[in-house]
Amino acid sequence: MMGRIVTLQERKDREAGRRAGAAGKVMSKLRDYAASHGGRFVIFGSAARGAMRHDSDIWADFPLEGELGAVSFAEDVCALEDLPCDIHFCGTPKAAFMDLIGDDMVALQ
Repeated sequence: MMGRIVTLQERKDREAGRRAGAAGKVMSKLRDYAASHGGRFVIFGSAARGAMRHDSDIWADFPLEGELGAVSFAEDVCALEDLPCDIHFCGTPKAAFMDLIGDDMVALQ
């Protein structure tokens, strides 16, 4: 006897639900880290919407001496939750870019 066939849409929905839950966990851990290390993480795009796709971006905005540790922490947290993301040093983004993502951005501090 054959088991129930799982449709492609059901698989996509299941993965979207997993990512949303995992993104919430990642955001909580990043917020806690930022609060205890004097910086912030800025997330935008799908990450800010709780989905985290392959092109999700996270900026680490920390004092110079803490940047590498913050980026390493964020990479590790995302990897533990099996979430792809690009993590960058925050630097100074251009005003036009900030205007573009302004409605789709969350600062975790």
